[in-house]
Amino acid sequence: MAKLELSKNGFQINNINIEFPIDIKVLKQALGNSRYTKKKYNHIYTWDDQGIMAFSKEGDKVESIGLELELREYDFCAKSIFTGEFIFDGYELFKYYENNKKQLVKLFKGDRSGAFILNGISVWFDKEDGKITSLSISPRKEEEKKISAPVDLEFKFFEPLWKEWISEINKIVSENNDYYNLAEGISEDDINNHSVIEDEITIPPALVNFYKVHNVDYDAVTSAFQLAINNWSYELIPFQDITEEWISIQDLQFDEDDLPEQDEVDFEKIKTNNYANPKWIPFATGRNGDYLLYDTDPASKGKFGQIIELQNESWSRIIVADSLEELIQNEINNLKAGKTEHFSFIIEKEN
Repeated sequence: MAKLELSKNGFQINNINIEFPIDIKVLKQALGNSRYTKKKYNHIYTWDDQGIMAFSKEGDKVESIGLELELREYDFCAKSIFTGEFIFDGYELFKYYENNKKQLVKLFKGDRSGAFILNGISVWFDKEDGKITSLSISPRKEEEKKISAPVDLEFKFFEPLWKEWISEINKIVSENNDYYNLAEGISEDDINNHSVIEDEITIPPALVNFYKVHNVDYDAVTSAFQLAINNWSYELIPFQDITEEWISIQDLQFDEDDLPEQDEVDFEKIKTNNYANPKWIPFATGRNGDYLLYDTDPASKGKFGQIIELQNESWSRIIVADSLEELIQNEINNLKAGKTEHFSFIIEKEN
């Protein structure tokens, strides 16, 4: 039975010191002989009885190790699951996992599982339907922890607003849910790198300060931080993805001769002569082409910062709140009133 131990002092397998990239001879010294499979882009070494695999691009140096916790049918997969011992920072790995989930680091966009990083090595948890099915061990530098930028004095009201919103969501969705994607507030680097969208179009101070309190991680399926508007769910867009979503909207602008009728738009409050005003900044998406937009260019009777719901198919543009603060407060009030239907999918997956 294999014993793996990752600590601040190093990484060992069966008391053999391991350093990435691992010489395959060293790994065989630690684990014994293996079964070898050659694929187009990988050399794979499999220890069938121990539930362990090693992956090498060139064949002699191993870049990552996999521990199988469920049997899979690929020809290179281990024929038994890993039943050995894994000590992480002095604790049994899965006990450490249960008590330290907030320390998990997302390794890539859309990563819902996360990894622990210690001494330049990551242990990534592969999950399917909420269950850990395998582990991947590979070299990874610890990223410097970002410090959230301080909220400007005039936008301090976003701090208690976020706190109240989080409190109401936590009554519905567990922080351990795969779709609970709350992140630390954006840093000064985030602001410098992502607040300018194009030329003179920038993310307005209110939205920037909103995200200074908290950001969200991208998830390919859904998000716990969503708003119910007109019987549809809109999920917060990660700050760093706002420009990408803005570009998607601009791609739908029409040539002047092809513009459809816009009879239902309140032009006294909403300024647009096309699909969308480029100065509308998306911050929540319906994932179907619909968006919630922060209006930085209202018409004469409109309000700067009013929130517009843009519906893709109907071309409907409706003001759903006079401000971002009002929008979030409305959502909080609805949650308190028991209007939680938009969380049904997330709750079902949790159970």
